Amino acid sequence: MEYRIVRSKTLEDLEKDVNDAIGDGWVPTGGPMNLPFGFAGYFQALIRE
Repeated sequence: MEYRIVRSKTLEDLEKDVNDAIGDGWVPTGGPMNLPFGFAGYFQALIRE
């Protein structure tokens, strides 16, 4: 099993990046997260068998 975290600056970019990863066989695990300070970004964990 592989584990990956996608990071994007905007929710729109995260949506595109996660959809691209799903097309490559990755599956989101849990919900998206964000960091409200420092790097204001959005994150999504993914797994692939």
